[in-house]
Amino acid sequence: MQVKEAVNLRGIKKELIDKFNNSPLYPLVNQDNDLLVCIRNNAIGIYHLADRVAMVRLDKNRELVCDVNDFYITESSTGKEHSRTAKEISEKINVIKANSRKRITPEKNAQHNLILKNNLNPDSEWFCIDMEYRQSQRVQNVTEDAFNGRFDIIAVSKRSPHRIAVIELKYNSCAISGHSGIVKHIKDFNVFSKSTVCQENLKREIVCQLHNLSEIGVEVHESLLETPFDFAEKIEFYVITLWDDASDPKGTMGRYLFSDLRKNWVGDSTSSVSANNAMAEIGIDVENNPSFLIKFLFKRVQSPTEFDIDDILEDTLYDFVL
Repeated sequence: MQVKEAVNLRGIKKELIDKFNNSPLYPLVNQDNDLLVCIRNNAIGIYHLADRVAMVRLDKNRELVCDVNDFYITESSTGKEHSRTAKEISEKINVIKANSRKRITPEKNAQHNLILKNNLNPDSEWFCIDMEYRQSQRVQNVTEDAFNGRFDIIAVSKRSPHRIAVIELKYNSCAISGHSGIVKHIKDFNVFSKSTVCQENLKREIVCQLHNLSEIGVEVHESLLETPFDFAEKIEFYVITLWDDASDPKGTMGRYLFSDLRKNWVGDSTSSVSANNAMAEIGIDVENNPSFLIKFLFKRVQSPTEFDIDDILEDTLYDFVL
C-alpha cells in the first residue's frame, strides 16, 4: 500500500538540519561508530551504545542547543538536564561516552551493535531506522486505551513493497521475565497490531525519518528514498534473544509464552510454566495462528559486541528460529 507524504509526527525541519550539518556534531556522529542518531519530533537524538546522551534542537532564539543530563558531563546524578552548545558536546564527547559506559547494560550494548552491524552491511535486506521507539499519544487521536509501549528497534526492508519490522531484544534469560519481559512485549505487540491509527502513524513517520536521516549525513539506501513509498500490508513483529551464559533462554521463553510445555521450546523439561504467561494473560498462542505476524530468533554469542549477525533478521544467522 502507498502512504501519502509524511505528516510531521516525528521529523525535523530544514532550519535544524542546516544548523546541525554546519556544527561540529555532524562529523562527530557520522564518523564515530559508538554513536547513532535517531529522528525525534523537531529534535535529533544522539545515542551512545543505545543510551541517549543528548537531544539536539533549536531554542527560542533559533540557536542550536543540546539537552544533556548532568550525569554525562559531571557524573552528578541530579536528574536534571541542561542545554549546552554543540561545540561543548563535541569537545566533551569522550567524557560523555566514559560516563555513559557506567550505565550501559549488555542488552543495550548488543542493541547498538545489532543496528550498527546491520546498517554497515550494504547487502543486508533491512535498514534499522529507529531505536527506543515510542509513539506520541497525541497523534493517536484517542483518549483511552492508547498505545504506550516502547519498541527496541524499528527496521524497514530495502525492497518494495517495504516491510516493517518491530523488534524486541533480549540478552540472557534474566531479561525474559519481569515487568519488562516477554509477556509485556506480547501485550504491546497485540495492542499495536490492532490499531490502524498506530500503524499508519508509524508508516508516515518512517517515510519522514528516512529522508531526515539522509539529510543529516546517514547513508540511506536509494530504494528507501523513493516517492511514492509502497509498504507491505502487514507489520511484522520479532523477538531476538542473544545469550552468552549457560542459561536456556529458549526454554525460559517458552515457559513465559505458553500455558503448557511445548516440544519446540522446552522439550521434555520437567520445569513448570510460569503462572504469568502470555497465553494465560491475553489468550494469544504465538505458535498457533496468532492474530499478528511474529517470529522468535535465538543465537548464542561470545559477548554483546562479538557476533556475526550483519543482516538483522536473516534466519540462517541464528541458532533457532521459531
